Amino acid sequence: MNTTNVLFPGYTVGSGLATYEKLGEFCAAYGKKAVVIGGEKALAAIKPVLTEAVKGTDIEIVAFEWYGGVSSYENGDKLLALDTVKNADMIFACGGGKAIDCCKYVAMQSKKPFFTFPTIAATCASTTAIAVMYYPSGVQKDVFVGPRPAIHNFINLDIIAKAPKTYLWAGMGDTLAKYTEVPFCARGLELAHKDNLPVVMSSMTGDPLLKYGTKAMEDAKTGNASFELEQAVLAIILTSGLVSSLIDINLNSSMGHAIFYGMTVLPQIEERHLHGEVVSYGVLCMLMMDKQTEKLDQIYKFMKSIGLPTKLADMEVSIDEIEPVIDSAVTKYDIEVGPYEITKDMMRQAILDLEEYNKTH
Repeated sequence: MNTTNVLFPGYTVGSGLATYEKLGEFCAAYGKKAVVIGGEKALAAIKPVLTEAVKGTDIEIVAFEWYGGVSSYENGDKLLALDTVKNADMIFACGGGKAIDCCKYVAMQSKKPFFTFPTIAATCASTTAIAVMYYPSGVQKDVFVGPRPAIHNFINLDIIAKAPKTYLWAGMGDTLAKYTEVPFCARGLELAHKDNLPVVMSSMTGDPLLKYGTKAMEDAKTGNASFELEQAVLAIILTSGLVSSLIDINLNSSMGHAIFYGMTVLPQIEERHLHGEVVSYGVLCMLMMDKQTEKLDQIYKFMKSIGLPTKLADMEVSIDEIEPVIDSAVTKYDIEVGPYEITKDMMRQAILDLEEYNKTH
């Protein structure tokens, strides 16, 4: 029998300063000096809140540092060379997926504990130990799994509700992948408890989105941290992240993500389109390929209701551009495990079939 080790982050979900009322208590065992690393917009949003939150605690924020704009080893190494990072006891990673993933590399290399403060709900990055890394150009390079996820994840719904709505929108798209890819990868396998549990949990990533997602998007437009918004945000950030933390990495994603990574060879994708946005399109391709007609219809209707892309033109991509996308996508680890081999011809046909599907739905 193999030994299984599973580490989860704690989490707090709340509104305003109340989200951080136990910050000092949760950080106390790890030191007193924290460096905050994140994206430029994230730092601007969270700096006044965190500055106020640490008052009356033993935690000192030594600096707010920009992560560099791309989740790359090069940017991570630049951060590791900073005295503010070297002298900190812990890392507060804030922002979206790329900023937090870059912080995971910094935390792993420096052997410092880290805490996450997502300012958008675009991915589950703040809950997982998985980091997607890119070349400085923005093209996806590889994926690594750190030794552990964050110690604690502080989810402030007020900040997320006031963030640009495109991130919540893309987060829903990314989470639809967890809803569909995990059970697809696991189909036909005899799974132990560690992997079977997240397969069952994966239904809780998509079901709340299909039920509450449209209302959550409407509430986000007015900055309302409503019940519906909370359910959608927790599906995106927390449940999806717990599934990723439990399940074998080879069962964690499939063709939806492979198509996204393939799409990063196109400059318009990296420049103007978000991860979850493109992943959701790849999910439709996978459902089309796998002939999951009922789920395809259900998810297609939801995606149309909130404006996620359902065809190439929605992402500024033409049929003439798909060959290099497919060439790249079939090399990704995401499709190594599944009920059958996914070939270039199958990917191409799914893309073409989805184009036709859009004409009649």
